[in-house]
Amino acid sequence: MKKYLVTIMLLAVTFILVACGPSYAGLDTATEGEITIMLWSGDGQFYENIGKQTIADEDLTSQNAATIYAVAKAFNEVYPNVKVNVITKIGGPNDNGVSWSQFRENFELEYGKKVDIWASTDLVGEVTRGMVADLSVFSNDPMYQSFNPGIMSMMNYYGVQAGLPQFLQPWGVFINKELAENNNIDIPEPNWTIEEYTDFVSHSSPNSWYGSMDTPKSFIFTGTTTMAQMLVEQQGDAPFLNMNSNEVRSLIPLIQEWADHSVWPQWDKSAATEVDNNSPMRPFMDANGWWSFNFFKNGALLTLDGDPWMLGDAANTTPGHWGAVQSNDWDIYPRPSTDYVDNTVGVVLDPLAVRNYALDDSNKELSEEEYAKLQIAYTFASFWIGDDRAWQARADQQFKDGETMKVAINDSVPTVTGDAFNRQMEIWFSAPNHSILADKDRFPGFHFMMEKFANGNVKDVSDKAYPWFYDKDGVRTEILYEWNNFNLPSVLTGNPEATSPRRTDAGFTDAVLAKLPEWNTLANQRFSAEVALLQQGLKTHYGKTDADF
Repeated sequence: MKKYLVTIMLLAVTFILVACGPSYAGLDTATEGEITIMLWSGDGQFYENIGKQTIADEDLTSQNAATIYAVAKAFNEVYPNVKVNVITKIGGPNDNGVSWSQFRENFELEYGKKVDIWASTDLVGEVTRGMVADLSVFSNDPMYQSFNPGIMSMMNYYGVQAGLPQFLQPWGVFINKELAENNNIDIPEPNWTIEEYTDFVSHSSPNSWYGSMDTPKSFIFTGTTTMAQMLVEQQGDAPFLNMNSNEVRSLIPLIQEWADHSVWPQWDKSAATEVDNNSPMRPFMDANGWWSFNFFKNGALLTLDGDPWMLGDAANTTPGHWGAVQSNDWDIYPRPSTDYVDNTVGVVLDPLAVRNYALDDSNKELSEEEYAKLQIAYTFASFWIGDDRAWQARADQQFKDGETMKVAINDSVPTVTGDAFNRQMEIWFSAPNHSILADKDRFPGFHFMMEKFANGNVKDVSDKAYPWFYDKDGVRTEILYEWNNFNLPSVLTGNPEATSPRRTDAGFTDAVLAKLPEWNTLANQRFSAEVALLQQGLKTHYGKTDADF
């Protein structure tokens, strides 16, 4: 798999463009055409030719509708004859009882239009079915070449560039320094180790505040060389990962140690010992809405390793904003280092896919007419993601979120490299919900995390862009289901009725260690089977042969 997934490369260094073949003939500014975009987290409306409309800020009630409105207007200043449409779904891609694929089908039946660009939740599956275009035909485009090659490689399958990064964010650890200071807890530096993290979160005041929300297996996943790193670098017939390695086994005992001052393990322990789950923790859980970010922003956690996408709400300085962190001193650190891996960060990646116009005539070869359509869609998508004008347009555009006006630019960081990265980060910092993060003295951890991210200290995979699921009795299930759920006694023991061992029980660590060899075998078998399906799809729809693998 190394042929299509490689380590994330330098993000903030200068990317030298090397001439490789003919120069790219960009889209003619007089080109006429039409594209339709589909996104979630919207308002449910279909906006036709949105770039030529005049819509008041207060009439835009979702960030994604406002985003396309702003970008389409900027795009139409350059390409005035391209009609840009957008349909957005309320909530998440599979919310409200309608799957993302069904939402797409319903739209196309109702409006008689094909979706040309969409946010993908399963890029591998869509490649396997031949749904998405191979964007590598634009590899000579200077904009294409400006995109971080490592990020692009996360969506590249044996040479088929199946997507662009619609949303990209480093995944670190929220830390509440004020809560630590108020309780005389030593605060580690941003370049903390796993031992320093363990010491830091080994404090709590039951039903008031805790060291962490959960026991972060992600620190083991990216903190060893035999899990995320092996998935990234896998090639040929080599194993995909080794969750039974000495590295992983050496870190497993930390799970039980972290559990002593972590909300979810303590809730499990408390609820299991009370009749009808009438746990003394329940008022504490109810007060914080049972959502990890609420616990952190309310000052009930020293650290939070999840919900990285809440960054903009956490940093929002609007008086009374519901998501603003209620602390005068908080930060975001990279993940702690281990004996095997330096401080690193995870990656949040939502791919953007473009329709495979080559199959419009049931012939996988791209005709001139199909290329012309594809070029329009690619040009808009790359403009949206990588052009300074699109970034500035989103930063200038407002929309109404409930009773509050917000800017359309989201928390996604730039995908471009070199000077363009720095310019777009300046635009990113100009947003009211990002501005305080520009202060390096106030947020040294955030800047250290971004430095790690920019310098390529990242070896992670995206569940939306990697072969992450397999069919289990007709249900799409995570390949690493057992690993991701070993906190559940039923999963750990294989007995659906089991109630122990839990993470706070004495036998937990030994039980996990005993299961690792079996889970490792199952995971590698599943990864291998899913990649075989992907390869067959590439041969069927994209002209690949066994020699390409």
